[in-house]
Amino acid sequence: MKKIPILVVIFLSYVLLAGCGVQEGVYLGIVGPETGAYSYYGLEGVYGARLAVGAFRKARFTDEDLRYEILHYDTSGELGRLESHFRRLAETDGVAAIISTDPNPEAVRLVAELADELGIATFIVAEVLNASSGVDSPYTYDLSVGGRILIPVVVRVATDYARMQKIALVSGPGSLCRLNRDELIRALDAAVGITYIDLEISLTAYDYDSAAYRMLTDDIDGIILNGTEDDLVSLLTSCAELTYNPSFVALATAKPRRLELPEYYLLDNGYFVGGYSSESPNAKTTAFVETFRNRIGHIPGPVSAASYDAARIVLRAITAANSPQRGPVAQAITDLGTHDGVAGGYSLDGPPEWVFIERTVPVATGVNVELATVPPPPVEDLAVTEKEAEIGE
Repeated sequence: MKKIPILVVIFLSYVLLAGCGVQEGVYLGIVGPETGAYSYYGLEGVYGARLAVGAFRKARFTDEDLRYEILHYDTSGELGRLESHFRRLAETDGVAAIISTDPNPEAVRLVAELADELGIATFIVAEVLNASSGVDSPYTYDLSVGGRILIPVVVRVATDYARMQKIALVSGPGSLCRLNRDELIRALDAAVGITYIDLEISLTAYDYDSAAYRMLTDDIDGIILNGTEDDLVSLLTSCAELTYNPSFVALATAKPRRLELPEYYLLDNGYFVGGYSSESPNAKTTAFVETFRNRIGHIPGPVSAASYDAARIVLRAITAANSPQRGPVAQAITDLGTHDGVAGGYSLDGPPEWVFIERTVPVATGVNVELATVPPPPVEDLAVTEKEAEIGE
């Protein structure tokens, strides 16, 4: 019988022990796409959770002096890999809870079903269309603000605040943009007194120049931008070349820290809608953003914030349960009820409802974006004010 070198035996033993979840520590699992079309969400989720775990890694939060650690697996956006990795985290690795970073509605539903089957607390941090509400799982917590909340607000801001009646819905490439586009069309179809054209930059061979020209010739009042920061800047630059200055409302995924446009182009009216703002005056948000920027190198988005909060909730639950096991942790999270996090205050028995509006502010060297804590009054409010003024006279 051939002898196996002792170093190989030690290595195999380490791998087996690691795979069986018997290492000394408390583990938080993260599963989601770290490569592929949705990689932004997976990577941001890992960044946010890692920041929270790093801050409390050496804390003593159970009777045993255990370290807080992360295990994360890349699904590349594939449902089969998602299920496999989720089961591995819960059944083999023995994590206390799981964070899911895949925004695909099918992935959200699958995660909710697995959480219910395996009895493990699971946090969804990149929800898009409120798919988790279709699965009645007491183990699933949605910490993201999805299209169910954001998209109707986008349409309302466009019509009430930006005073658009003829709208161009301009969508960029990618699966998420297609999902948002379907929901935006439903919201626009349901709105009263709105005319819109649907321009898909990547799918109908429109480039930004031709889209801008079409909008100008159709006498479009403004844009709902369903795309990236690059899509927004490119489209507005094309409009500027035509000396055409439409208002815009964009989902927060397109929000830059600063808009840089041609010198001769003054952006009068622009808004961003989202469920988390890095510019929030909340002290926890400010500290989180500054630490994240110093350590990771960029401004954290909503997925990073929700993932950070999820990791903190799990830490609280482990402390309360005095156990890193999924059963006691799941019960402790239920008992917590609420959490005051960097992305806002959560009620853990339902998805968050908060929505922010940010507006562009023209300055000498570009366009800044600021949190509009008091948005402009809707058209109806202005009409009432004018009538009241006439009565006063």
